[in-house]
Amino acid sequence: MTRGSAVTTAFHALAALVVGAATASGAPIITPLVSDQADILIPAVQASSSGLSNIGDQTFVGSANQSATYTNFLLAPNFGSTPTLSLTDGILLTSGRADLPLTNTVNQFNGALGTPGDADLSALSASAGGTSTTHDANFISFTFEVAEGQNAVQAFFVFGTDEFPTQSVTDIFGFFVDGVNYAKFPSGELISNTPGNPTNFISNPVATDPYDIEYNGLTQVFKVIGLLDTDLTTHTIKIAIADTSDTIFDSGVFIGGLSSTVSTGGGGIEPPVPEPTSLVLLGIALAGGAARLRRRARQ
Repeated sequence: MTRGSAVTTAFHALAALVVGAATASGAPIITPLVSDQADILIPAVQASSSGLSNIGDQTFVGSANQSATYTNFLLAPNFGSTPTLSLTDGILLTSGRADLPLTNTVNQFNGALGTPGDADLSALSASAGGTSTTHDANFISFTFEVAEGQNAVQAFFVFGTDEFPTQSVTDIFGFFVDGVNYAKFPSGELISNTPGNPTNFISNPVATDPYDIEYNGLTQVFKVIGLLDTDLTTHTIKIAIADTSDTIFDSGVFIGGLSSTVSTGGGGIEPPVPEPTSLVLLGIALAGGAARLRRRARQ
């Protein structure tokens, strides 16, 4: 095989890969859990090669049908130019019900459980000027270790809520690593239906819903990075969601791909992950590059 043909083959293979990733489709498969299932949720939230070891002190807080595992998360808009939302397999934690309809049916989907809130989320809400009372908490937490040189963990998520855009009393999501929350929008606001910054959400109204999922508002796909306390050898992580003030209008966080990593920044939310259409454009660019290489090879 000549150099030109080898390069062309490599470019075509990569272009086919990214185009194939973009054209895969299908509704998310959500499997609600009926009991305390830390032994299911904690492995499911991790990437296949997560780099996390010696998992211990596993805790799950929530009710039956409040959390779930999910696969095949690829939400392409039915119309318009809003982004395609694609996530690695993972888990769904909610402030009420995980048995989500795969269409937007009502403006107030909720499972008012009347269960306790969470102290860490209550403190977050209060720090942002909100209420210090939370309800219907749903979280997992565990301890872990990482290989030498790894100084952070990362995960990918989409936050959805039926509180967007009308409710001022909002649900809240936290991603705590060694006691510090890193789940904040790039603007610095907490991950919730923050009334002061509605542009954090893609609108998905009832009846005209561009996405086949219940929630009225969805974030784009974000990567969250939490820094590890390098003075520790055993670390903790807590992924949590709860209602604030009241118990109605559900929210949920789809999150997966948790793994160790190396970070040179301060942690937090990175810009939205490129959607599959961006990968298609990359494939087109690669194909163009291959054509130019072929022309040079003939000269």
